[in-house]
Amino acid sequence: MYMKKKFLMSVFLLFPCILFAQYVTYDIEESIIKAQEKHIEANKNVDKVTIFCIQIGSFSGENSSGKAVILKNETEKQLAGISVPTQIYITFDAPNHKVRIGNFFDRMEAYHVLNYVQQTFPGAFVTRDKRKVEDIIK
Repeated sequence: MYMKKKFLMSVFLLFPCILFAQYVTYDIEESIIKAQEKHIEANKNVDKVTIFCIQIGSFSGENSSGKAVILKNETEKQLAGISVPTQIYITFDAPNHKVRIGNFFDRMEAYHVLNYVQQTFPGAFVTRDKRKVEDIIK
């Protein structure tokens, strides 16, 4: 009698689960895209964030912007094989055009890349920079 009650109770409790079982599927890629869009939208109001970067050159005077562009292009070719994704960019801080490698959120990551960069640019150093969020995300 006890076994019969236990069996009936089990069937009674499991029957609704079996009867109303549903399969749930998620579109992960769509969720990631929506999360990225929300992240970008949320950060539009943030003016600038502090990052770490590696400065490899600074030029002032006549044709300083041209020299900075040449250095940037040469550096892009040299760093093409590096495993750490980097962005090379030029900033203007009057009267200097500075060539920087960056968008490192962690100082240690910047120093890791600095060890590689100093083989070509012995005077390179890690510094802080403030950049717009939209420039970093690109």
